[in-house]
Amino acid sequence: MLAQEILLRAKKNVFTNKSAGELSKIRGEGLDFCEIRPYEPGDDIRKINFTASGKTGELQTNIFNENKQINVVVCIMLSSSLHFGSQRLKSETIAEVIALLSCSSIKQQNQTQLLFFANDEQRLLHLNNTGAVLGAIETMLSWDLLSVQPDFKMLNDYLLQQQKSMVFIIGDFYQQNDYSLIAHKHQLSTIMVRDTLEENPNFSTELDLVNATNSSSITANMNKGLASKYQKKLQVQDDRLFSHFERHKVNSGKLYTSDNAFIKLSQILR
Repeated sequence: MLAQEILLRAKKNVFTNKSAGELSKIRGEGLDFCEIRPYEPGDDIRKINFTASGKTGELQTNIFNENKQINVVVCIMLSSSLHFGSQRLKSETIAEVIALLSCSSIKQQNQTQLLFFANDEQRLLHLNNTGAVLGAIETMLSWDLLSVQPDFKMLNDYLLQQQKSMVFIIGDFYQQNDYSLIAHKHQLSTIMVRDTLEENPNFSTELDLVNATNSSSITANMNKGLASKYQKKLQVQDDRLFSHFERHKVNSGKLYTSDNAFIKLSQILR
């Protein structure tokens, strides 16, 4: 069963693989205040308490109890375009990303939620153990993506109502949306899942193109000139989106269906 294979591969990578490292962004940071003590060489200068330092005449620093548990929210922007892949379907790749992020979060003992957004529909799953992760993978793989459209407004509204969390948004990001408010409230990472054939159509022939959203079709002659125009337009759109992410301090990266998902995620979330 494909879902079980994906889960077993993710568990092996996250729980036993030492060579590729862990998905470090899933780790929390101690934030519970404990005491104020004199500053010592090597202390984080960002934790200097300037009020206490002014009163004592010596540098004082805040000390925090270690508290690694954080809230992790994995959001999937569903769309018809995820039902595509030359190596494997993008939806299958996203299922593996779900498995890797969820297993890593569970390993760190974090509170983990998975949400699907599409067509005015929102589905929430709580991932407290690997059994729940298996159910999440099966949900992703079985979702009928035909006629599905992403619903960014619902995602945006939902996240702005939630407490500060580590948020991952996963999709193919063909829509230009404003993520600034989400990034201001949460620690945001975005994972763009693409297929190389989408970005570099390497064929020159007449094609029957079907719109997966409404089932309409057109016949197009995909020659080298048209392919080049398409590539340039997509590159401009992607550059604009990644500039938006960088401006708002969003950690972002691109993962192809042909990539080793664990190694690529480890690089993105380093």
